Amino acid sequence: MKKSLLTSLFVVAGLCTIAQERYLDEVFTDGEIVVTKNITYGINVNPLLNTSLMSPTYVGANAAQITSEKDSLLNWIATNPANIPVNFFYPYSVDTTTILKVSQLKMDVYMPDMSVDTETERPVIVYVHTGNFLPPVINGSYGGSKEDSSAVELCMRWAKRGYVVVAPNYRHGWNPLAAGSAGLVTRRATLLNAVYRAIHDMQYAVKGIRMDANLGSNTYGIDADKVAMYGAGSGGYVALAYNTLDKQSETELEKFVFGGNSVIVPSIVGDVNGSGGLINLYQDNGQSTEIEICVNAGGALGDISWLEAGDAPMVTFHSAYDNFAPYDTGTVIVPTTGDDVVDVNGPNTFMPKANALGLNDVYAGSYHNDPYTARARSFFGTEIANAPLININDPLEIPAEGMEGVFTFTVSDGAGGNEPNGTPWEWWSKADLDLLVAGTNAQTGGSYSSNDINTNSLLTNPNMSKASAMLYIDTIVGYMMPRVVKTMQIGDNWQSVNVNELRLDQSSVSVFPNPSDDAVNFRSNNLNSNIESVEIYDVAGTRVSLNTNVFAPTTQINVSDFASGLYIGKVSLDNGQEMIVRFSVF
Repeated sequence: MKKSLLTSLFVVAGLCTIAQERYLDEVFTDGEIVVTKNITYGINVNPLLNTSLMSPTYVGANAAQITSEKDSLLNWIATNPANIPVNFFYPYSVDTTTILKVSQLKMDVYMPDMSVDTETERPVIVYVHTGNFLPPVINGSYGGSKEDSSAVELCMRWAKRGYVVVAPNYRHGWNPLAAGSAGLVTRRATLLNAVYRAIHDMQYAVKGIRMDANLGSNTYGIDADKVAMYGAGSGGYVALAYNTLDKQSETELEKFVFGGNSVIVPSIVGDVNGSGGLINLYQDNGQSTEIEICVNAGGALGDISWLEAGDAPMVTFHSAYDNFAPYDTGTVIVPTTGDDVVDVNGPNTFMPKANALGLNDVYAGSYHNDPYTARARSFFGTEIANAPLININDPLEIPAEGMEGVFTFTVSDGAGGNEPNGTPWEWWSKADLDLLVAGTNAQTGGSYSSNDINTNSLLTNPNMSKASAMLYIDTIVGYMMPRVVKTMQIGDNWQSVNVNELRLDQSSVSVFPNPSDDAVNFRSNNLNSNIESVEIYDVAGTRVSLNTNVFAPTTQINVSDFASGLYIGKVSLDNGQEMIVRFSVF
């Protein structure tokens, strides 16, 4: 029977380990981390500097001039970017001599000092920041860049664990203020194109660091085959789309089409791989954009149909009471106006499909005895009452199965209810906000109010403080890092079962009864193949049973002496296939 779950956040803190293990624990100090700021990783057209470029009609009407300017820009980028005339960097409101207006895309890199770190092939985490696809202050918020407090904190924590962390900024620009039903096309088209541009920027950043590692001097000492991506808030939309949107036809779903045409026009903005397009300057360098694991904190998936077998494993942190990104299936709204933008899928919808596709098989059998996993699992099979209106369902019924990889936050209001808090891991300083707003007003001629921004931000993070945010970040890191380690197969104890080298498909092998307290049978479902051997591991990666020279379609293993818990069977067939099966002993 399902039950109503109105509990406050359980923060796991004060955990101790006997020995520090690289990639899981902090093995470097703050003073041993080098942060290199504002490295240029790309140059591309910035629609915020000429907002007319958001209109396909405008681009089409000026195609000849745009093509000429693009050719010149590509030549300068290829030969000497410093030669790009300054007028290309001025807003169109200041300079009308060029239609295309460009910006340099910057990234920060966090890494252990090479003078204290002997590792030369380090895994990478790419941090994709939040921000509603508009600059801070203009987006009605205190944050929205790679310099956000929570961004810097997480990047430092990962670097102190031995990772190289890349935090890129990406291009902003959409029109959230197009009003009502008449403005829906504009809101949806400009937002989806903003996400699409951000994906291209992240692809280019990933391909750039890979090119440096594979064909250059490997400036940052990375392992180019081991790249993770973490997206926060709006960056969560980008990370999830980065992982799943890989066909142009996926941008032509009914909800993306108006007047018979998709709001994504590849001939203008480029294809899903970031190539081509009248107002896109990125050129393919031949490097892969693949990631090993996708993590998001907030945000949602543009459409569940994008999920396919072969996408990277997924870990999600989401507040059930997020008022702007649905936990279930729901509608994205403009925070300041409440106008609808587009229907999307939250983790309550997409993660069961991801698990059914086997995306999370690589770590689903791991780390089941730690308190972070226990807390995440405590929500499985429960109900969340009083769900935000952006969700189509209330109460939210969390499935009992298929939710591995989801960590649900509920933030107590201290009176038996829950806060409308979608980003409890974030915090800001009012004094810093005052300075930021003053600077923005001076630069733009605006009249933004730091008091209004602060008050509005507190509506969705009422108990905001650095101390509170740190506890949530503790939980994010505690749940995330073992799964990154397992997926990437890094460190000394990532587990004995090398699942990445196995075929994660149980259709060829059956295990029964499951669960069992006596004996477990393993059966080959392939009439032409016998079982050759069966190895059994506990969740700590310790092999507890080895049965070789079976050479029969079925074999039985006594598990009556096994401790209760989850076990992993590695079944080798005589046709060379190796299968992973999971079973429980009670």
